[in-house]
Amino acid sequence: MKAMREGSQVPHYGARDPITKWPGIGPKRAQEFANLGVHTLEDLLGLWPHRHEDRRVMTPLDQVHEAELMTVQGIVQRAQYDRFRQILRIELSDGRGTLSVVFFHAAWLQRQLPTGQQVVLTGKVERRASQMTMVHPEVQTLKAGEPPLLGLVPIYPLSGSIRQGFLQRLMKEVVPRLAPQVADPVPVAIQERYELIGRAQAVLYQHFPPDLTLLEASRKRLVFDEFLRIALAVQVMHHVDPEVAGLVQNPDGPMVKAFLASLPFELTPGQQKAWETIQSDLREPRPMARLLQGDVGSGKTVVAILTMLAAVDAGHQAAFMAPTELLAEQQWQVLHRFLEPLGVPCALLTGRDKQKAAAHEALQQGTLPLVVGTQALIAEGVGFSRLGVVVVDEQHRFGVKQRARLSLKGTYPDMLVMTATPIPRTLALTVYGDLDVSEITGLPPGRQPVETVHVTHERRKEAYTAVRQAVMRGEQAYVVCPLVQGDDENGGAKAAVDLARGMEKVPGWRIGLLHGKMSSGDKSEVMARFRAHEIDVLVATTIVEVGVDVPNATVMVVEDADRFGLAQLHQLRGRVGRGNKPAQCFLIADPRTEQARERLQAMVQYHEGIKLAEEDLRIRGPGEVLGMRQHGITGFQLANPVKDLAWLQEARQVAVKLVADDPHFAYPEHKLLWQWVRDALDDAMPSQVLH
Repeated sequence: MKAMREGSQVPHYGARDPITKWPGIGPKRAQEFANLGVHTLEDLLGLWPHRHEDRRVMTPLDQVHEAELMTVQGIVQRAQYDRFRQILRIELSDGRGTLSVVFFHAAWLQRQLPTGQQVVLTGKVERRASQMTMVHPEVQTLKAGEPPLLGLVPIYPLSGSIRQGFLQRLMKEVVPRLAPQVADPVPVAIQERYELIGRAQAVLYQHFPPDLTLLEASRKRLVFDEFLRIALAVQVMHHVDPEVAGLVQNPDGPMVKAFLASLPFELTPGQQKAWETIQSDLREPRPMARLLQGDVGSGKTVVAILTMLAAVDAGHQAAFMAPTELLAEQQWQVLHRFLEPLGVPCALLTGRDKQKAAAHEALQQGTLPLVVGTQALIAEGVGFSRLGVVVVDEQHRFGVKQRARLSLKGTYPDMLVMTATPIPRTLALTVYGDLDVSEITGLPPGRQPVETVHVTHERRKEAYTAVRQAVMRGEQAYVVCPLVQGDDENGGAKAAVDLARGMEKVPGWRIGLLHGKMSSGDKSEVMARFRAHEIDVLVATTIVEVGVDVPNATVMVVEDADRFGLAQLHQLRGRVGRGNKPAQCFLIADPRTEQARERLQAMVQYHEGIKLAEEDLRIRGPGEVLGMRQHGITGFQLANPVKDLAWLQEARQVAVKLVADDPHFAYPEHKLLWQWVRDALDDAMPSQVLH
């Protein structure tokens, strides 16, 4: 970086250049930047500060007082490191006064803060032992004659040996140099309508804002861009090629009617409403792309079977894709039980099946109407004769890319995506914007809400008393642990293997163990024994989170429940109460954070998945709740769909109108816009879908 400042010949840098092209960044540091998602100089420009510290006022040391945040400058007069306690203490002087400063776990700082080093510190000041002390501040070391970085100072996320001071100095050189090269893909008319500053300005001011007004103007522009890019991407996916006709299914056919007649119950109003909407889609030549949201146990599988049988009645094939081999096998057993009496063949195809060759041939010849599988269904070599319907279960485990690849197996088949992980309405159009959304509300007759109880470790006996009583009634129970085996680094969290060994000593209890490190065959065997009631209590990890269906299981115990997210806890709770017997879920935890306490309180208070999703969004914010990278589209960095809901809605309106008016981005002013959206889609969808 020194060469950058002093060299007479200034090299040219392009935004797409690898980060190693910048002086001072070698392979090791490049790997640490890669951990932050930074591979190119353009990526570096988009490494936004997670906050700014207000260092516009420098306080002389003789005027220091107790404060939440204060910035001071001085010279290190003395430094002392306590190796046993890993505490570094320094004394700072500016000629007018002195200040005591303490750092924790700061062995690495010894080398940066020798006696005589000039520094700028920003941190909390408190009174300790009758003297003012600054506690673990941000450090900016200065070379001789180097001016301090003042104003609204960016604070960046870090990785490995990358320190804040190094990154701030690097950004101070890179951003002003490269920000002017940033192209602005948003048409001028849209910028003027919403009073947005230029994108190059927004990038510069997000890193180094002259004042709070321009920082907010920068955020407004970049938030709008994030929403607009994703909204345009999902609109493009929704309008892949509207002129290409799909296949018309037959939702009034004999198999559909026979299946409905064979059910020992009537469809719930929620199921009936969802099925009526899907029937309308299936009768049209335009390919269906629908998301079916339904809480745990709401009856989505029955609606999926009706959808697949509509394809069979039309002479087409249907594929059901599950996220794991365990769930694929379980779904196949459910489908087989329903379809065998109707004489409809249904095969299971996963990555480990030995009969794959015969199944592949039957699919290609069209003699096999239905198949259930995992991602093996999108593998090379799996072909269909006439694929009409694709059902994807638990979409949050699949990306857009996998879904699109399966679509390419047929001539634009109808797609039904099912999820029991509810998404707040404010976000559904962003996450699943390429899909029409239906919801199944309500539970099947006889189902009751699961009583949820939070107990501390001191009261965990209450949970296991409920397990014992359930076993005595001839019912079954789950005990879920956060770990497979013990690990001291996890603070004593319960491990499935250890707990199962201990529970095997309880007289009369038949214990089973299930975790992700077991082979697929062993997992299937354990689940088969649990379904057959050869196991009373199944000790497991979160492998039972999704789709496992044993109606006789009435008690769920979750050890160290504060280590799980709300969506996970809700899914785990959904494994019990699937029959007509009352069920209980015990959450054992001594929560150590306010967030953990709020999660457990929400689980006790709410039973509806959509309400829990809204609580999750409130507690954790959108970045973690969405997990949008799993959907194939990069998630939000600055935008908050709750706080910025108005901008989300505006951006979506712009995207809908723009794609409707210019679906092929043929207008000259949309050329850059298309490249911008295309870059977002490249990793999300196979290229065949976009051409």
